[in-house]
Amino acid sequence: MAEKVKIHVLGTSSAVPTERRSHIGMLVSYKENNFLFDCGEGTQRQMRLAKLSPCKIDKIFISHWHGDHILGLPGILQTMALNGYNETLEIYGPKGTKEKMADLLNLHMKRYFNWSKHIGCNFDIKVFEQSSGNIIENNEFLVDCLETEHGCNCLAYSFTVKEKSRLNKEKLEKLKLPNGPLVGKLAKGETIEYKGKKIDGSKLVYVEEKKKFCYISDTGYFDGLINFAKDSKVLISESTYSVEESELAEKHYHLTSGIAAEIAKKSNSKSLFLTHFSQRYSEIPHILEKEAKKVFLNTKALEDFDVIEF
Repeated sequence: MAEKVKIHVLGTSSAVPTERRSHIGMLVSYKENNFLFDCGEGTQRQMRLAKLSPCKIDKIFISHWHGDHILGLPGILQTMALNGYNETLEIYGPKGTKEKMADLLNLHMKRYFNWSKHIGCNFDIKVFEQSSGNIIENNEFLVDCLETEHGCNCLAYSFTVKEKSRLNKEKLEKLKLPNGPLVGKLAKGETIEYKGKKIDGSKLVYVEEKKKFCYISDTGYFDGLINFAKDSKVLISESTYSVEESELAEKHYHLTSGIAAEIAKKSNSKSLFLTHFSQRYSEIPHILEKEAKKVFLNTKALEDFDVIEF
């Protein structure tokens, strides 16, 4: 059975949190990997309510350094330090992230970290500054980013589980083969002989399609967003403004619900989830959802603590 990607939505508000919505943040889990995308004020509290542990985070991806996306960082790092986190935490962000991380740690956390000693007094932190392109790649998955247009250094991110060939375990169990080289040959699609019978490995192998999650944070529209989101199974996009507020959206480098839907449609995405709502839409996100559905039907306005699995 294929391993699923699980996305825990921790906050869906924009600049001002509301009673219903916390600042933006989401935890993406795949196998033993736990990636936090943005860390707005209250993120660790939201994690506690969702019964998630900050000490299981191994990478944090910051879209940009506006307060509603990073003000939860000091608290979550302090909690990790106080609870004996002993891994190397990797933090990725746009140009300027190293300087801002140094400022943050020197201002709030000298008790827990020694910046002059490669940060890491309680645990090591490695900070990486990114521009558009590939960030991480291994045999299992890859993480890419794209510079966006928000009047500051800002990134969109995508996380893709690679296409892979797998053995059908149910069929394999019926053959009652011992673990060893024969199973390895079947996994490559080769034909083997076992107890006088030939077994065609190609009939036991199936292809597990790639799975892509794309997160478009604060940005004005530009054509590059469509290619970046191409073939996403899950596209999570900011939707700060309604269609009627397109001039405001353009002025402040944000997206409307309608433009988010256009990106989903033109990128051949399978599903669209709206987030980063202005406080005036906090209680009535159905307005934005309805607008988007006119363009892209498979749209949902996210709520704090929603969980997406694919």
